[in-house]
Amino acid sequence: MLHFQAYPDLATLTQTIANKWLGLIIAEPAEYPHSFALAGGTTPAPIYRQIDQLLAAEFTDAAPRSATTQPIHLIATDERWVPDSDPQSNEGLFRSCFTESATHWNLISLKTDQADPASAIPAINARLQQQLNHPFTAVILGMGTDGHTASLFPDAPQWLSEDSSTHCIAALHPQTGQARMSLSFSRLLNTQRLWLIITGAEKRAVLEQATITSPIGALIASAHCDVEVFWCP
Repeated sequence: MLHFQAYPDLATLTQTIANKWLGLIIAEPAEYPHSFALAGGTTPAPIYRQIDQLLAAEFTDAAPRSATTQPIHLIATDERWVPDSDPQSNEGLFRSCFTESATHWNLISLKTDQADPASAIPAINARLQQQLNHPFTAVILGMGTDGHTASLFPDAPQWLSEDSSTHCIAALHPQTGQARMSLSFSRLLNTQRLWLIITGAEKRAVLEQATITSPIGALIASAHCDVEVFWCP
């Protein structure tokens, strides 16, 4: 089921999601294997900085998490095939956002040192099978004005014809031809929660008109859990 929540501004939206996120982490036993798939980009970056501060404050040196605590796994929903130092790198963005609480996170990379994403699929699939063999606690998604999410683009055969057992797919941006690695359609759906963050009237209209032929529409229609949409103008 789709739950649409509107907020007056990005600051309110940011605070709401960060508090919700922290609540998920502290509500479970310390040994619970939390994992989160995160969208990149400028819109969710303030959310990541806010949860970083909240988590650092929650688990200070005076009140550390248990010695049996498992690290909280993070992974990008998709990543451009560039170094972390590149401004377009999502993994680089996460490293710059999660600084105060860095000891509590384990960032699982969607990249290898291979020349292109297609060559790296076997290695990344094996990595995710070993390190993320449980449903995500939450998947945080963005959406483009063409209805794409992660790097699942409209009419791209990579997600339309994927094997349901695969964890990741190689993708090309349809306009720029930029090489990317994306979590697969089926892996994004293997989650307890789906959170979609969008801003502006244009993206709201795209979402409202989305059909199952678009990646975001197909993801919502196929979700095994409720889909929460967080929107502000």
